[in-house]
Amino acid sequence: MPEGLFLSIFGSMKKFVAFLTVAAACAMGWAADQPTDLDSLFRGKEYKPALSASLRDTTSNQAGVSSKAAAKTSKSDGYYVLQFEAVADFDAAQRRRAQISASTGYAIQVVFDTPFYKLRGGGWTSKKAAEDKARELSAYNINAFVVKLK
Repeated sequence: MPEGLFLSIFGSMKKFVAFLTVAAACAMGWAADQPTDLDSLFRGKEYKPALSASLRDTTSNQAGVSSKAAAKTSKSDGYYVLQFEAVADFDAAQRRRAQISASTGYAIQVVFDTPFYKLRGGGWTSKKAAEDKARELSAYNINAFVVKLK
């Protein structure tokens, strides 16, 4: 950097030192605050946003719902699982199973259905509960869809 340009920006060495002191004080002040989400990412921690218990629209659950309708929705209407992927290669399916299991916490099953190995996990007795979990996982960029087994 040419000396003339440096002097024209800061004027003198004293101003430059004062500028560095202020910059260091600001950096230390920001570091004393609570860490941000970006700080946790730089430290190797995964960012997980806080999600509500149910991501369904609650406007349809009005107080005027009859007890007969409420009893009908609480009954089991089958057995549902989440299917994450379908791959053609067995080794790739095993690698993805380990990755998905680590990111979701589910025991992932590899089911062979010609010509694909399907990666499935979880288990719910209502379709709405399974769909809620699929929506929650989509917030973490984990794509899955609901499959009815029984």
